[in-house]
Amino acid sequence: MIEKIGNVTLNLNYYNGVDNYSDGEEIEDKLLQIVKNYESFEKIAENSSEWPIVYHLSKKRQNILEWYDFKKKDAILEIGAGCGAITGLLAEKAEKVVSIEISKRRSLINAYRNQKYNNLEIVVGNFNDIKIEGKFDYITLIGV
Repeated sequence: MIEKIGNVTLNLNYYNGVDNYSDGEEIEDKLLQIVKNYESFEKIAENSSEWPIVYHLSKKRQNILEWYDFKKKDAILEIGAGCGAITGLLAEKAEKVVSIEISKRRSLINAYRNQKYNNLEIVVGNFNDIKIEGKFDYITLIGV
């Protein structure tokens, strides 16, 4: 099943119905509500005392790849996209980004936070079960 959230394609064809990784349902639901209801969440992340909100929504994590000179024609495969802390940066820099995440809830957070990008597909499922098609110039595994 394929869904669209804004411009993002959410591919649920490999999702087994179970989120096997989570920071907890309550905090991830809170993250989902933040990204659904606010266009910018940097201030929310800066002012929060809840570590998962700071960790997942701060732009500081983008520093890990912000400096890298990806080309606009590049295709990037992101394995373990989580809540999308790096995904938006990749979508800004590359022509195509395919992100893989085992958790549907985290994929929803990622999709809502990055819904403006029409070059992003998020595939929900276990990496070992997903048939990856096409070629990629880069593959990232950050924090996985």
